[in-house]
Amino acid sequence: METGFVFVERLAIIVQFTVVATLFAYFWVLRRTVRLEEVRLWTGAWFADSVALLAVLLLTQVTTHGAALRIALVLYVAGKTTFVLLMVAGARNHVRPGAQPNIRSTPLGVMIVIWSLGVGWLADRVVVAQLAQSVMVGVILAAGGWIVLRNPRSQISRWLGFAFALESLVFFAYAVVLAPTLAGGQVLCPLMHYSSFLDAWVEMVLALSCLAAVADRSEEQLRYANRELLGSQEQLSRMVDTDPLTGLANRRALRPVMDRATSSGAALVFVDINDFKGINDRFGHPVGDRVLQRLANLLREVFRPEDVVVRYGGDEFLVVAPGMAPDKVRRRVDDIRSRMSQPETDAPPVTLAIGVTEIETGGDPAAALVRADHLMYHDKPGGRPGSGPGATDDALDD
Repeated sequence: METGFVFVERLAIIVQFTVVATLFAYFWVLRRTVRLEEVRLWTGAWFADSVALLAVLLLTQVTTHGAALRIALVLYVAGKTTFVLLMVAGARNHVRPGAQPNIRSTPLGVMIVIWSLGVGWLADRVVVAQLAQSVMVGVILAAGGWIVLRNPRSQISRWLGFAFALESLVFFAYAVVLAPTLAGGQVLCPLMHYSSFLDAWVEMVLALSCLAAVADRSEEQLRYANRELLGSQEQLSRMVDTDPLTGLANRRALRPVMDRATSSGAALVFVDINDFKGINDRFGHPVGDRVLQRLANLLREVFRPEDVVVRYGGDEFLVVAPGMAPDKVRRRVDDIRSRMSQPETDAPPVTLAIGVTEIETGGDPAAALVRADHLMYHDKPGGRPGSGPGATDDALDD
């Protein structure tokens, strides 16, 4: 019968070792594709747990209370301690990226060595080492669960905290079961020898919680990357559709504006600076740029916020004013023409050729644009007789 118990005990340990080694292999592969710090830490944790279980297998083979037993105990304590510390470090990094303690620090390594030697080498019985280790593991895992549950990264992160708490309770239960041995008593539950079956199940729950947390954070990173991409696309679109000199929309942005104007009708104002090449030749291109900027600012100021001002090309500008009455358009055109004819400190006076027409409701915006362009040319010096300043459709029909 004793031989049967020993066989089942070893089988339980082998089952747990197989589970943990499989988890280590899975996380080792996962860390090559998921570049998260917690994945790296948890991979190290499952490796350390594998070492601890190898030491437990060695303990089942040792029959004498000698150096081999001490070495196996030290390896078990060191492996299990490193396992729980790495698990908690990974959990803390998950909820607060970059805030985990340096697990490779010398003081922490020294503490692990001292604890492992103190428990594994100095304990007079294996059961005493198990009791001490169970208390330590339970405390650290409870701290890890508290860290996650106090400030979970998401609802899914809570499962990670619950898994830590569950494994912590299991190890505290082991401590209670083993406690009577300190006074020379017996272990409270004889099934303690087969606890590796329970450990394997709890560690699978912990591993699944870790994977859920990794998947949740990876999805979060994808959502963030998608937002960044959409923001970059929007910014690029604004850059492509915006004239860098004046800050106005450029010709690329005109089509949707014209399409919208056909739904309600709009006034269309085509503005051109007369003899702009002469301004550049006499005063230089920097002054010509200031003239363009001055006209752009003036168009924005005179027309309404809902009106769209476009730099159509070179020294040509276009205003689309939805629903604006012809008399209001004329007043604004006259104001612009008058103000641009006055010099400023950094820009000479200029005259403008302006054509005004209407985009009818449901009409053809392309035809309206051609009409405004023709009217603008009629308004230039030397244009058709009778066209006059600010030529309109009436001048085109002459």
